[in-house]
Amino acid sequence: MRVFIDTNLWAYRLDQREPVKSRRITSWLADVTQNHEVVISTQVLIELRSVATRKLRPPLSDRQISGLLEALSGFEVVPTDSTLLLDAHQLAISEQLSWFDALIVEAAIRSRCDVLFSEDLSHGRQIAGMTLCNPLQNDNPGFV
Repeated sequence: MRVFIDTNLWAYRLDQREPVKSRRITSWLADVTQNHEVVISTQVLIELRSVATRKLRPPLSDRQISGLLEALSGFEVVPTDSTLLLDAHQLAISEQLSWFDALIVEAAIRSRCDVLFSEDLSHGRQIAGMTLCNPLQNDNPGFV
């Protein structure tokens, strides 16, 4: 199955301020990346670098960030281009999504993902035949 993983889930793996959530997501990510075709976007890489340098305490070192970005670049990365931006704008309007959520959803749609994993979107919602799923939801035993 092709799955798109949003920035917040990668960030929880790195954030030790919430050790229970971090352990849970670390285990979940290991399972998902081993058993599914993972897709991310340039937006995910950009946002994750920002989180790693600005929000994590302590922030990751330059070397750690380089390793993180290189590792995630091993997955399929959907580039953000002007067409994706224009389509995301229309998606934001039609689906009543925030701008940044629409960019993520559009990237996942373009890459033909079956599931978009995110904590920020409506769990169980369907958009363009793709299911939005929050793996931190307790009613989601198949994915966590």
